[in-house]
Amino acid sequence: MATAIATTNSPAVTPLVSAGETLFGTVTGKPLSDNVLKVTAGVTSLLDGMLPMLSAKVSFDLDGVLVGATEVLTGVNAIVAAAKDKAAPKIVPSTSSASSGGA
Repeated sequence: MATAIATTNSPAVTPLVSAGETLFGTVTGKPLSDNVLKVTAGVTSLLDGMLPMLSAKVSFDLDGVLVGATEVLTGVNAIVAAAKDKAAPKIVPSTSSASSGGA
C-alpha cells in the first residue's frame, strides 16, 4: 500500500523560526547577527522542504502543531513587548508652563 505524502504550499517552519527570532529581539533588545540569520535561513529552508515527508511519518497534524507554536511565540512576543513598554518610564509633557506670564 502506497503512502501519499501531503504537500503543503505554505512552509510552517520558517514562520516559527521568524517568530522565535522576533521574540529574541524583543527580549534582548538586540538583533541577531548576520551569520545567525544565514544559518537559520538555511536550516529552516531545509526543514520546510522536508516537512511533507516528516508529516507523513507522524500520527498527528505536524503542520498544525507548528502553526500553533508560531501563534504562541507571537503571543508571548506581544506580552513581552507590552510589559517592556509598560515598564519603560514615560515622559509626559507638563501641561503647566514653567514661566508665569507676568511681563
